[in-house]
Amino acid sequence: MKRVLALGTLCLLTAARPAAAEWHFTPMVGLTFSGNTSIGDFGGAVSVFGSGVVGFEGLVTSTPGFFKRDRDLVKSSRSLAVMGNAVLTAPRRWTEYGLRPFVSGGFGVLHASVVDAISIFRIHETMSGFNLGGGAMGFLTPGTGLRFDLRYYSSLLRSNAEAAAIGGVHLRYMSASVGLVFRRQ
Repeated sequence: MKRVLALGTLCLLTAARPAAAEWHFTPMVGLTFSGNTSIGDFGGAVSVFGSGVVGFEGLVTSTPGFFKRDRDLVKSSRSLAVMGNAVLTAPRRWTEYGLRPFVSGGFGVLHASVVDAISIFRIHETMSGFNLGGGAMGFLTPGTGLRFDLRYYSSLLRSNAEAAAIGGVHLRYMSASVGLVFRRQ
């Protein structure tokens, strides 16, 4: 009898439960600042949130013209961040009809590319990096809402592009963005 009771309890505890996760797909536009530029960026996030406080997201941000302070010397440039983040947020039951604040951070890669006007110094460097940020999201309808985000990006170490940069390439900047959230449950 004890074995049957233990087996029944084990089956109940390990039985599949309906998923309570919601997916957020968020295209974003924003402004990159506190780096080498103050220009627009664009990107997006795919996030998974449960009803609790922990979530996960993949984040991509691209900043064209990142190093174009002097338009005569730089022909083209770009910064790209691809990150995987852990997200801490207020529980959904507390914020269902208001803004849901969050903080997030994680690791990934940063890519910097620069082509100068006479094509002598070219930088195409991919570096390991991290990001820290936070913001809030709120929903206008059950399926759509807005996300506000402030984020810091930095490479972990300087790269070895000594020929193109004095002391190696180190990338760091901040971005503020807003996005339209599409929620799926």
